[in-house]
Amino acid sequence: MATIPTLCLRGALQKVTVDLGRREIPVRAFYAFPHVIEWLEKMLPTLESVLDEGRQSPAEQVDFLLYDFIRGADLCHYKRAHIMVPSECGVFEIKTADIRFFGWFPAVDNFIAADVVTAVFCKERGLYDGYRDQVRRRRDLLDLDVPKFLSGGIFDVLSS
Repeated sequence: MATIPTLCLRGALQKVTVDLGRREIPVRAFYAFPHVIEWLEKMLPTLESVLDEGRQSPAEQVDFLLYDFIRGADLCHYKRAHIMVPSECGVFEIKTADIRFFGWFPAVDNFIAADVVTAVFCKERGLYDGYRDQVRRRRDLLDLDVPKFLSGGIFDVLSS
């Protein structure tokens, strides 16, 4: 079994960073599987907004979401993060208008994104259950120290 920093050194996970303001410090950490990073680098820039009515591109939405997440902004107010049903499996969805991240919290304020997809693709095909189950499989296969995930609601996994 390994810690998150060890998994990052091995290339199994990658820590996502954002530029914070001079007086801001990171409050939370956002990690992702390599295929999620690849999707963000290759697919995300090619997408156009569908559900945000053109106010922000999906890339801008993700930039703002990651900035807010890492600096510790209130995600509950905007309903941008929630546990998926059944809640006992510890899988969460963190979202923008157009993009869905599926993953889990191995510790308070630490999220691991196991998959990413457009909202339209997921909604039109009814794939939410499949992504939840895929997150569980990826988590089970990851050589992460136990306990591998926190259960409970959003207030159990975010400190602010």
